[in-house]
Amino acid sequence: MPARHENRSENRQRLMEIVEVVRRHEIIKGLTPEKLCAIIEELGPTFVKLGQILSMRSDILPKAYCEALTRLRSDVAPIPFEQVKAQIENAYGRPLEEVFSSFDQQALGSASIAQAHAATLQTGEKVVVKVQRQGIHEVMSRDILLLKQACKLLKYAPVNELVDFNQVLDEMWVVAQEEMNFQTEAANLERFHKLNADVAFVTSPALYRDYTTTTVLVMERIDGIAIDDREALLAGGYDPAEIGAKLADNYVRQIMTDGFFHADMHPGNIMVSLEPESFGRYISLDFGIVGTLTEFDKEYLAQNFLAFFRRDYKRVAALHIESGWVPSTTRVEELEAAIRAVCEPYFDRPLAEISLGMVLMRLFQTSRRFQVEIQPQLVLLQKTLLNIEGLGRQLDPNLDLWSTAKPFLEKWMLEQMGPQRFWHELREEAPRYAKLIPELPRLVHQFLQQKNTSDQQVVQELLREQRRTNRLLQGLVYGGLGFVFGMLAMQILAHIRFF
Repeated sequence: MPARHENRSENRQRLMEIVEVVRRHEIIKGLTPEKLCAIIEELGPTFVKLGQILSMRSDILPKAYCEALTRLRSDVAPIPFEQVKAQIENAYGRPLEEVFSSFDQQALGSASIAQAHAATLQTGEKVVVKVQRQGIHEVMSRDILLLKQACKLLKYAPVNELVDFNQVLDEMWVVAQEEMNFQTEAANLERFHKLNADVAFVTSPALYRDYTTTTVLVMERIDGIAIDDREALLAGGYDPAEIGAKLADNYVRQIMTDGFFHADMHPGNIMVSLEPESFGRYISLDFGIVGTLTEFDKEYLAQNFLAFFRRDYKRVAALHIESGWVPSTTRVEELEAAIRAVCEPYFDRPLAEISLGMVLMRLFQTSRRFQVEIQPQLVLLQKTLLNIEGLGRQLDPNLDLWSTAKPFLEKWMLEQMGPQRFWHELREEAPRYAKLIPELPRLVHQFLQQKNTSDQQVVQELLREQRRTNRLLQGLVYGGLGFVFGMLAMQILAHIRFF
């Protein structure tokens, strides 16, 4: 009982701290981007993570707020080495010295959930050890609960008009729980590594699975140059424009081919390798936040982009209604006019200057006016597209992401509308048909046995139809080949029309 009262007292004190910080910044006079960042930084690591999540919500926060939150410091004060050592020994159940022959007490970097240290295994491999902050799960769950209570106490109109903080907090908790389970990050790293195994210009650290737990993650240490350090890249003999093109190419591949993408692609998570065996490749780091796209999501993206570049805004509006994201009662003409108003100005610019991320953001913002709740994975994608485009154009001011995306969109069209799609669906359904066709005579016979003798004429007719169908099956196989070639010709015409 005393412990329970003590927890209540601590929670009450923390809640009052939150309220006091918010009130001190006088948000009743207007919650400016600067005030929001100041509040978040003053309240500590949990709120820095909240700010990072908020910076991705350009569909619900104005651009100025997202830009301000993007500049939030990603580093926080490192935890003492004694706590790091205790966390590792608790995870492994043995002394740190038995696992590592050397362990750098100075952190390579420190974030809101974990920090990283350079180390060497007893077997000699150089590694990076990512260690979770002790008690971070309890701290974050408490702070999120208390912040929800604070939102109820501070019913200021500016907050309510800008963002539904309860919704964002729920999303943050889902993301944070995935980040706090290093087994999830390990699985993401392994999946990315496998999907990009045959991509010559991409690499990622190898995972040491036997040394990875829910609170400690051990991966290969790869030396490299920060991707936004243009001077260092030039001094190292790299071509920044080539690196930017490769980065863009791989990211579009992640979206349209893999349906699995790194969703935290800021410069701190991308390096260019200095290792002889991977020289010139860009290195993807930190897979705590990833996004996945279904076939439906990829279809939405591809068709929207194609319709946008054809300036077919009616089709964009129809896609939103067909997807079910916009109420079926929405007038296509009204939604088309709203989309046209935000998208048409882009065509005053050269194609290379059109931002795919910005197009998505404008579409999302317009959709919200029609009570559409954009899917979280698409919000992650839009934010990361902006990051990739911004970073890519730092490396190469002439980077044209549309030209990069076009081959992948063409391939998607061929797979969805051409003979490849036909054969794919045929293969998918083949096992069911293979089982059903041999059973058809028996099923028909059993059904007809239940009929009266007056139905014999129907029986004979059905059997004649079955024999006719069997003769046609063989013809369909050959006819299918003609269909495939016809579809291929239609696809060529479609390419000419769309592009």
